[in-house]
Amino acid sequence: MHVTINLDYTLFIQLGLFLIFMFIMKKIYFQPYLEAFEERESTVKKLLQEAETNNQQAQEILKEVDAILSKVKEESKKILEQSSRETNQMVAEIIRKAQEEAEKEIEEAKKDIDRIVEIETKTLDISIEKIAEKIVDKLTLKEKAA
Repeated sequence: MHVTINLDYTLFIQLGLFLIFMFIMKKIYFQPYLEAFEERESTVKKLLQEAETNNQQAQEILKEVDAILSKVKEESKKILEQSSRETNQMVAEIIRKAQEEAEKEIEEAKKDIDRIVEIETKTLDISIEKIAEKIVDKLTLKEKAA
């Protein structure tokens, strides 16, 4: 008994054609798409890294801005306090000067009143003396006549 095996080469031919087809498809179709996907993936990774870097820089800038704002607030508070103190000092100085001027004017008015009273007193004394002389003259005339 002798067994003969008939080999069917069509299986090998189909396998070879399939491999050739896969090679051609890989070169023409799959490889450009894979390269495009890889390029897109690397671009997305780069953009994500840049976004993360930009986010970190933005956070650092925000911290710096917050620090600057707090310094500016402190400085403005100091300036406001200083200007308030200076304003209060100026107001106190103006009030003091006004009081001094008022006191000077009151003193001058008192002196003027004292001078006027003195003048009026002298005038009144002179008038009283004249009246007294007239009374004495009248009394002496009456005594002479009597």
